[in-house]
Amino acid sequence: MWLINILVFTAILSVLIITHELGHFIAARMSGIRVEKFSIGFGPVIFKKEIKGTQFLVSVVPLGGYVKMSGDERDACKGKEHEFFSKPLGVRAKVIFFGPLANYVFSFLLIWVLFIMGMPEYNTTVGTVVKGTPAEAAGLKEQDKIIRINGKKINRWEALQKAISTSRGDIIVSVLRNGKEMNFTITPKVEPLKDIFGRSIERRMIGVSPGATMVKYNFFTAFFKGTKYTIRLTFMILKGFYYMVTGAIPLSKSVAGPIKLFEMTSSVFKQGIMALMSLVSFIGISLAIINLFPIPVLDGGHLFLIGLEKIRKKPLSDKMEAALTRIGIAIISLIMFFVFYNDIAGIIMRK
Repeated sequence: MWLINILVFTAILSVLIITHELGHFIAARMSGIRVEKFSIGFGPVIFKKEIKGTQFLVSVVPLGGYVKMSGDERDACKGKEHEFFSKPLGVRAKVIFFGPLANYVFSFLLIWVLFIMGMPEYNTTVGTVVKGTPAEAAGLKEQDKIIRINGKKINRWEALQKAISTSRGDIIVSVLRNGKEMNFTITPKVEPLKDIFGRSIERRMIGVSPGATMVKYNFFTAFFKGTKYTIRLTFMILKGFYYMVTGAIPLSKSVAGPIKLFEMTSSVFKQGIMALMSLVSFIGISLAIINLFPIPVLDGGHLFLIGLEKIRKKPLSDKMEAALTRIGIAIISLIMFFVFYNDIAGIIMRK
């Protein structure tokens, strides 16, 4: 089983890397830039094939990859038309931006397919009544369909949660049971829990979980549902990064390195292909956003330097650019050290 998990994890990383580098590759070729190498992985090369002037490589270590373009180092550029640094700033920015964009588009496509295959839709039918909770004490049962809270019509689970969490004192819950309407007076209790970002919060609850049905959508409806879901997921991830940067969420609880990602992938893989696709789409969007951070070495750092060049009407000096690159490498190295340490510390703490 460990071997299968390792293979699945490696396959996911490879797909995300290939997608990212393919974005750079396509944009470069569209812009008339010669691509000398397209590499998946680092270290010793185990496969090599040249196609239309580009060497496609597969290396031993699959944790990365790169696209080597002609003239992509300023001091090595000879001013030829097919070289990266011979192109206008806008073209260079497009080539860089297409890497994160490819990850984002790929994630959206996975989400689109998920809506076609079928996504769970939560309704106001009670799926489970938790023992020892106000709902059980009041007499709510599984398959009761909640239709009103305090006389206000409820037709979505999210609306039900909001009505309970914002209520004061007792609430009157109206349900349909075997076609008959029944009313229950329930006193919600305040429970400590964690939100999706890991923050400790308190919420008024009655102790029921929703029922769910798998709903499949046609090609076009799935597109719009997927678009809406992708946008909502993007803002949720951005919100998580904001909480992390501002310290609202402890850094140790908000970052995941390769070890933690491997554990997550192994766990989700047991739940089936759809759960795995959902995780990959989440990781893909996260990677797209991270890559756009204005840190030298990352794509966002390169875009930042292009922006500076646009404002200054000239590039930074080689010395200054080299210094910024070293700073970027140092920042990335520190982050990588921290995430590895955090992953290992998490394993030790569980034992």
